[in-house]
Amino acid sequence: MGIAEDADSLRAQERENIIMKYEKGHRAGLPEDMGPEPVGIYSSIDRFGIVHETELPPATAWEVKQMWWEITRKSKWIEMLGQWETYKNSKKLIDRVYKGIPMNIRGQVWSVLLNIQEVKSKNPRTYKVMKEKGKRSSEHIHQIDVDVSGTLRNHIFFRDRYGAKQRELFYILLAYSEYNPEVGYCRDLSPIAASFLLYLPEEDAFWALAQLLASEKHSLQGFHSPNGGTVQGLQDHQEHVVPMSQPKTMWHLDKEGICAQGSSLGWLLQMLNDGVRRHRETLAQGPSSPCSALLP
Repeated sequence: MGIAEDADSLRAQERENIIMKYEKGHRAGLPEDMGPEPVGIYSSIDRFGIVHETELPPATAWEVKQMWWEITRKSKWIEMLGQWETYKNSKKLIDRVYKGIPMNIRGQVWSVLLNIQEVKSKNPRTYKVMKEKGKRSSEHIHQIDVDVSGTLRNHIFFRDRYGAKQRELFYILLAYSEYNPEVGYCRDLSPIAASFLLYLPEEDAFWALAQLLASEKHSLQGFHSPNGGTVQGLQDHQEHVVPMSQPKTMWHLDKEGICAQGSSLGWLLQMLNDGVRRHRETLAQGPSSPCSALLP
């Protein structure tokens, strides 16, 4: 009994220490707070916020063209947002999402795509309550702390250990682990939530994560829940469809003795994670994977 009480006391103390560090925030100079080695900041940050180790070269012709495309697309998006009821279920919207949402209005577009303001107004205190509950009792607090420390560290917003964006990310993941206990927490939620935080305030980013995973429209929860129901359904579908639609692929798999269904879990998760990974590394404009419609 004494050993169990000591273990509980130790876990409670560790939880308290983790919470205290995030609430205290970034304090430059302390070893546990140090981010990557500093560089000449202004000459080493690209337009996506990624910090590079060396001074950046002048923009290439392709990069200049991309910036010009973004400017021209912005005016079209502003027009579309002004007539949202007309465009919200249109093919034009889908086409423009795949082409890329301009960075300086990305948060505004994500907000309407995920219906964030409406769900916030219907749940005015939910995020605050879930955040405080997560601080008190989330069983995932240690893993969340570890994952936050390594998420998007080459981005200027997440560079400082216990900095403002790391704190917001920590609180969002804690709150979500209590808000959706079926999922709780899994490691690939951290980069997804961090991507939202690049363009949305803290509470909006929480609801964006909730809408993306659990809303009826998007429903990616099966990729993250313990029973993996969505993944199993996609695997079953693949088993019937691939032999007819991709006979050459099946021929190569059979030749190498590879079971398609046995390999498909990695493929499916890779499609999702590649979209997030490429987005967080380059924050590029165009589609990089089938998930770019969700995280353009």
